Amino acid sequence: MNLRLHVFFGQFLWLVAALNGKSFQGVPGYGRNLIVKTLPAIEDYQSNVYEVFMEPYLYDLSRPAFALTGSRAEKQIDLAVAPRSAPGLQAIVHLRPDAESGVEGTLIFTQIVPNGPVTIEGNVTGLAPGLHGVHVHQTGAIKDNCKDIGPHFIAYYGRHGGPRDHIRHVGDLGNIKAEEGAPVTVKIVDHLISLAGPRSIVGRSLAISKDEDDYGRSSTEDSTLTGTSGPAIACGVVGYLN
Repeated sequence: MNLRLHVFFGQFLWLVAALNGKSFQGVPGYGRNLIVKTLPAIEDYQSNVYEVFMEPYLYDLSRPAFALTGSRAEKQIDLAVAPRSAPGLQAIVHLRPDAESGVEGTLIFTQIVPNGPVTIEGNVTGLAPGLHGVHVHQTGAIKDNCKDIGPHFIAYYGRHGGPRDHIRHVGDLGNIKAEEGAPVTVKIVDHLISLAGPRSIVGRSLAISKDEDDYGRSSTEDSTLTGTSGPAIACGVVGYLN
């Protein structure tokens, strides 16, 4: 009964504001669309998953302020001198070594279309030659090491997998390969992680593992949880890039 009363009262206030000609443009989120994303069903595992969330604001990032012409009251942007760049959200993670691993790096995340693919680019140094797993973990609880960042960011799926598997943790981003004495140039495009909405990785941690991720193929308990990729040797908290 209380819920119905609250709903009725909210609708009544909205109607009064509309009849009085009140503007809703000051309401957070005004003018942005609701986005519906469907993750397809997996036979004998789960039904369709539907996400509904509000489209994020898109900023022109890492750019100087636009030049203004005319009086300050008009606040007109001179498009002839305004910098032009692709719209979208960006985030960054500064990887720092766990214990004395010596592994460091910086990765930039770019999502041009809300709820679209995320591109991860950057460099990592100090890795031993070979393959190393890359994962987004559940929390951003990084203090003096990478021990408290929790399990992989699961969201929907409870089994570990590779980045192209239908069944995987949201945070499973595959492997990167290091060569002897050379920094690793990272370029990953992933269609499941996001910088906004229910699958957002912002505020969570990204970690580089000591060993290769087997994508859950080894049929062991550890493989289904972490891909037997070993402990994290570098980690950092993902934050929006201004």
